[in-house]
Amino acid sequence: MLQHKISEKVDERAKKENWIPAPSTSLGTGSVGMTNKWKGIETMRKLVLALIVSMLLAVPVFAGPLVKSQVSGTANWVVHADYERFFSSQVGGLIRKELANQGIEEKLANFATIFSFHPLYDVCDVTIYGNGREQAKAAVLIDGRFDKEKLEALVRMNPQHQEVQHGDITIHGWLHEEKKGSEVVKSFMMYGCVYQNKIVVMSSGLDTVKQAVDVMKGSAQGATDSQFGVAALGAQGAFFQAAATGVSDIAGEEQQAAVLKQTDKLGLAIGENAGKFCIDFGLAAKSNEAAQNINKVLEGIIAFATLSAEQQPKLAELAQKVKLSCAQNNVGVHFESDPESVFQFLKEQWEKKKQASAQVQ
Repeated sequence: MLQHKISEKVDERAKKENWIPAPSTSLGTGSVGMTNKWKGIETMRKLVLALIVSMLLAVPVFAGPLVKSQVSGTANWVVHADYERFFSSQVGGLIRKELANQGIEEKLANFATIFSFHPLYDVCDVTIYGNGREQAKAAVLIDGRFDKEKLEALVRMNPQHQEVQHGDITIHGWLHEEKKGSEVVKSFMMYGCVYQNKIVVMSSGLDTVKQAVDVMKGSAQGATDSQFGVAALGAQGAFFQAAATGVSDIAGEEQQAAVLKQTDKLGLAIGENAGKFCIDFGLAAKSNEAAQNINKVLEGIIAFATLSAEQQPKLAELAQKVKLSCAQNNVGVHFESDPESVFQFLKEQWEKKKQASAQVQ
């Protein structure tokens, strides 16, 4: 009966608004080669800009402090953000107000009507971690207030649904389709379960879900304090954190990953401290020479952004606030600004992205 009612709601909403909820998670890495310096700087600038904007606009779906014991001991990268700290920050409050002004919160309320789960208010904690580039080795942990029965009923609607028992945990499998318009461009199986009625575990790898459950149960090794060896995971006031080791292996053989191939560890922390919005990024290169080269690339990006004052005055203004440091094989980037300036820049980029999308359509 419950499954039938949910199906009716989904069908009715889909016909009325022409949408089908299909959440997905991906993590990518990229950098630039040194063949064409200015072309590489422009590419890097766009990547860095896109990364920062997308991360900050995506932060509302994350929550809670990082619990390292929930991260697998085999992971070599982890991404996390603190929901409560974000929304208690100045920039978080401004973004939340903007979401309401643009009617996005109303759309999320419609989502909550169907799924009995609000992406902003019912999520308590999200951690994403993995090993290497392989998607099937990446796990997503979402800690929040869920209606387990309804979630499982929704998953069972999938025509490729399957169930696998792992101890006392039922793992569900379903076919996930990524579409461009009406065309399916990619499809793969996803697996997930609800652990202790409050943590949703998901991955495209069945074994990864099993291992994630075992880590939380304590029957498999969790991450240690020294596993990632970067300060970002302990940064004060941070509401978004990321760290990775063995970065050169993650980068692989892609031509545009020349900088990452020379990197051993990296860490990123975004937050607010003493009323200032801060970004701290640090990496350990494989050699002192590699660190100097990476530092020069970053200097070029900042110079390029500063010179774009006519086209993007807010970007140029913010670029002038970036401070670089390079000592031995370590490269550091520190950015500090008032939250209002950062918010206005993010809003401007968001509007440009919407306009570009409208033109394509």
